Amino acid sequence: MPVKITMARTPAETDAVLKLRHQVFSEEEGLFDPLPDKRVLDRFDAFSTTRNLIAVSEGEVVGSLRVTMDSDAGIPADEYYDFRRFLPEDAAVMNCSLYCVTTPFRGARIALGLMLMAAYYAMTRNVTHVVAPINPAIAKLLKRVGFKMLDEEQFDEHMGVTFIPVMLVQKDINDFFSSFAENNRLYNFMDSYECIFYNKGEYVVREGDIGDSAFVLIDGEVEVRRKGSDEVLAVMGQGEVFGELALLTDDVRSADVIARSELRIMSLPKEAFLDHLMNNPDHAMWMLKSIGQRMKSMLNRPG
Repeated sequence: MPVKITMARTPAETDAVLKLRHQVFSEEEGLFDPLPDKRVLDRFDAFSTTRNLIAVSEGEVVGSLRVTMDSDAGIPADEYYDFRRFLPEDAAVMNCSLYCVTTPFRGARIALGLMLMAAYYAMTRNVTHVVAPINPAIAKLLKRVGFKMLDEEQFDEHMGVTFIPVMLVQKDINDFFSSFAENNRLYNFMDSYECIFYNKGEYVVREGDIGDSAFVLIDGEVEVRRKGSDEVLAVMGQGEVFGELALLTDDVRSADVIARSELRIMSLPKEAFLDHLMNNPDHAMWMLKSIGQRMKSMLNRPG
């Protein structure tokens, strides 16, 4: 089933994060005895500088990552590792912490997806440096997108786990979507996008459904077919955009779009786009111009 990574936006989603932490850290990994209310939280969860990214499958929160902007109250990492000795004095800092994914969904793609979504969120907040304690198993994976290891493996006595301290200098991020957003002036939309993973053969779009999102293909390929037909009308790959007319109309989808491989897609919900259009029209105009240019290019294609 598809897995969507987005920001927790409701009290129910935040409560699901607190319960998931308990499920993973206490019930699955046995790092501490079960708590009476089966929720894990600390003082940083009460701060306005903290948000939670969530991975959702079939309506259930199966993964999460907390992000905390630096403030006079500090960041969670201050309590167990000195990241600040690696930071310039004028750094704008965000800390990622309390990464957890329930056992059936553990794997590199959700871990990378959560960390990259944190980096995208940091871009919209003018953060210069992201610091995080990460599972040693995903250190090489994060290194590929720009994170640097700062030290050898460390031991967190409070949680009873080993970690590697890493840092991302935002200007050094090596990721396709961040480059796509820069080239298309979409930085102001980045925290409205959702990251969705599909397995081969899963439907991204079904013909006849009402369109409610536009999509940017980041990794993998999709094929376009008419409902009930095996004929492939088109194949799309990295960097291609589809479904963008759903942002402007209430029309139904005109064809099926099916994953030809494992996919990572960024999705912009129509509701988020319309909110930008109402509250930040200058930002939304760049999106409208981009849609217009792509439609012009499609109409000018030979044949």
